[in-house]
Amino acid sequence: MSTTVHVLGFKQDERAWIESALARIADAVEFVDDGEEFLARPPSGPGRCLIASADVDEAATLGLVRALRQRGVDLPVIVLGPHSAFRTAVDIARLEATDFLERPVSVRELRAAVRRMRSDTC
Repeated sequence: MSTTVHVLGFKQDERAWIESALARIADAVEFVDDGEEFLARPPSGPGRCLIASADVDEAATLGLVRALRQRGVDLPVIVLGPHSAFRTAVDIARLEATDFLERPVSVRELRAAVRRMRSDTC
């Protein structure tokens, strides 16, 4: 099964790091700048996931995941956030997101999260 990882937000250097980290395990990495645009046409089908950041606006990230779930979109979501975002991690879990990774995130941790997502959706 092919794997497509959608990445919402992040600075250019973080995008390059994510793309490099996932090069061996993802068939495609697609970057998205706008959460509203993503919500308008969320991807569907197996082998897809979303990586989102909770670094800048935790409430917006939670809102995005909540909106996906309310619309019946079961896309796995991996959220990267600061170590101080314990409450956000709990809320993300309650919204049935796939994972919350505390920064700093290693290549190994990111790959493992995407692999778990892939095995859960197959």
